[in-house]
Amino acid sequence: MKQLSGKVAELRGELESFSTGVVARLKPIRTEVEALTGKLEAAVGSLRPELDAFGGELSKQIDALDAELAEMEP
Repeated sequence: MKQLSGKVAELRGELESFSTGVVARLKPIRTEVEALTGKLEAAVGSLRPELDAFGGELSKQIDALDAELAEMEP
């Protein structure tokens, strides 16, 4: 029983050590991902007005073509 208890304590120590190492490695990665996410949101936000204008113009062209096709139908 003492041997089993000792093994459990050893494994618990290894797990805690591993956990501490993982957290130390993941914190900077998480910070970098958050920074990149902010940059991506800003880039997409800056493109949105251009895309809205393009979408509006494209919609007008589609409507004009639809009207033209409607006139051609018997």
